[in-house]
Amino acid sequence: MKQQALKYWQSLKEQEQKLLIVASIVFVIFVLVMGVFKPLSAAVEKAQKDKLRQQELVAWVNNSVAQLKQSAVISKTGKTSNLSILVNRTRGQHQVNISKMQPSEGALRLTIDSVEFNKLIAWLDELTNKHGVKIESLDLAQDNLPGYVRVSRLLLEN
Repeated sequence: MKQQALKYWQSLKEQEQKLLIVASIVFVIFVLVMGVFKPLSAAVEKAQKDKLRQQELVAWVNNSVAQLKQSAVISKTGKTSNLSILVNRTRGQHQVNISKMQPSEGALRLTIDSVEFNKLIAWLDELTNKHGVKIESLDLAQDNLPGYVRVSRLLLEN
C-alpha cells in the first residue's frame, strides 16, 4: 500500500504535488481549528459564564441571608414591643399597676406591687385566651391587704 501511494505521488506533476501539499496543510489546520481549538474555546467561554452565574448566585444568597437575619431581628424585637403594647393596653382595663417591665428576647418580665387577686386573674385570662400570650412563670405572694397579692415575677411570652 505504501509502494502504491509512492508510485501515485511520483506519477503526479510537480504542480499537482504542490497543490496536494497545500491542500493537506489547509486540511490539517481546518481539523485542528474545528476539532481542537473551537471546542476548547467554547468550553472556556461556557466555564466563564458558569462562574459568573455562580458568583451572582452567591451574591443573591448572601443578600437573602442578610435580609432574613434582619427580618428575624425585627420580628423578635417587634414581638416584644407588641407584647409590651398589649400589656400596657389591657392592664388599665383590669386596674393592674405594673411597677417594673423588662423586655428580653421575645419575652416580657413584669413586677406588680399590689393587685387584687381576682383582677389579676381576669387580666391574665384575657392575655392568654384572647391574645394568645403564654405565661412562662408566675411568682406571687400574699399582700398585707386581704384579697390582694404581690407579683414578684411574671414572665410572659408571645
